[in-house]
Amino acid sequence: MMTISLEQEQVNELVDRFYDKLLKDTYYINMFNERNTDIEMLKSRQRAFINRLVSDESALEEGKQVSQVKERHSFQIAPERAAVWFGKLKETMEEMDLDVRVRELLIEKVDFLLNKIVK
Repeated sequence: MMTISLEQEQVNELVDRFYDKLLKDTYYINMFNERNTDIEMLKSRQRAFINRLVSDESALEEGKQVSQVKERHSFQIAPERAAVWFGKLKETMEEMDLDVRVRELLIEKVDFLLNKIVK
């Protein structure tokens, strides 16, 4: 089995570019402000999350990932907001010209997890 990997610099760039996009969206700007969100903390968590998703152990941790995602997103997420968020993530990955296997793996895993929290 071929190992799929993502360099830490790529993870950092992906997260930074993704949040640059997200923070141009009025809904997310307002949501983060209302919740007094620490964006740097959010980015740090997102980097760790992406690293876990592409790691070889990821398949073994699926149940744990689902519970963590639900715990961190206890509020309701509307399908259209999730679609915007996911769209921006996919757009960022495409712009970065990531390895197609990395992109497909991340899209598949994020989609799976998003479906667990969207209401």
